[in-house]
Amino acid sequence: MESRLIHIVPFDIGYSFFDYAYSGEQNKEIFLKIIAAACEKENIYLEQDVKGGVICAAYITEKIKCYLLECGIGVFVIQNLQAVDETEIKEKFSKDFACQLYYRKKCEQKEIFEQKEEEVAAVKTFMQLTWNAVKKKARTYSASGEYKHNGLSYVLSIYHIIDHEDEIENEDNKNIDMLMNPSILSGISDRQQWASIENKIKKYKKKGYRLMEFGDLSQVASSWSAVMVIDEKETGVIDKLIDFEIFLQASWFLYDCLIDNIKKTDMSNLELQKEKSLITNVSLEINNITSANMGTYEKNVMEEIYHTSGIKTVESKLCLLLENRISIAEAKIKEKQGVYGIITEILLVLFTLVSIFEPIKNLIEGNLGKADFIVGAIMIIVLIISAVFIVRRDK
Repeated sequence: MESRLIHIVPFDIGYSFFDYAYSGEQNKEIFLKIIAAACEKENIYLEQDVKGGVICAAYITEKIKCYLLECGIGVFVIQNLQAVDETEIKEKFSKDFACQLYYRKKCEQKEIFEQKEEEVAAVKTFMQLTWNAVKKKARTYSASGEYKHNGLSYVLSIYHIIDHEDEIENEDNKNIDMLMNPSILSGISDRQQWASIENKIKKYKKKGYRLMEFGDLSQVASSWSAVMVIDEKETGVIDKLIDFEIFLQASWFLYDCLIDNIKKTDMSNLELQKEKSLITNVSLEINNITSANMGTYEKNVMEEIYHTSGIKTVESKLCLLLENRISIAEAKIKEKQGVYGIITEILLVLFTLVSIFEPIKNLIEGNLGKADFIVGAIMIIVLIISAVFIVRRDK
């Protein structure tokens, strides 16, 4: 049995490049030119003629590739890292490949977050290169190296297993179940907890996961926390899954970034309305992917992964927060309008008093003429008509 890990790692570019977004403050073509020039200096090959929704794809190293998406999220695809020494973990858990894979996953994720090892140091460099190309960030909080884990938030790791000898018996396999529900493995990176984990495995009760056919040679397992492709031999299923996860995780992460930015920054009503439009567009984009030109196997699997990702939950949370902030912003606008209305009425009274100063002075001095009486009568009639209209409007 062969196994490998593919890490999907999103980061926030800080600006979304849909045609309507942010009133064209940042031109996509200019952004791409800046990125291309910077990549050339760093000897990074940049592919510009990419499928819809992707601005460009950067081949950073043999193990690291990054897609920059129109929605304003960059997604690293990192695989074949080999910095983990698995000798001890394999000796301790020789019969439980779940422990071996999960240990490798935790070690590689730690390395990606820290960005210290030479193998993944290019991640930090490329993120900074991308942020430098943005003229004016719309999401300043999350598009920064100060955000969470050096600019990253989480790593989605996809397990890929090629089961030549049918070692994985069926969908009730304990090892797959543990990888799909890894709570007892959470401390696997700490050797002090290995004995405790070993005891828990002996008493382990399966919690369940979804296992779906993807053609004759492949199956896809999924749960709330993980995704796994199981092949009898090498197929193209893993590549289709990676392509889908790039867009799915970009959407998920964008929603999460928007929540953080809305909470941490004081956005105007106009800015909030722009983010609302962005959410609608991203939601339509990801839904179109799951319904366009897919076979039955592929469609069923992608819909299941979409469902287990929890993207609808984070989208609902974002929409509730956004509606709340928009309501507050609109209330502030109405409050300001009320103040401006009072000031306007005071000024109108002042102008009125100034305009009637001379007639009142003439009245007191007994110098009223025929014209003054006619003007006074007209003003009284206009005042009565205006009062009637104002009263009816308020009702």
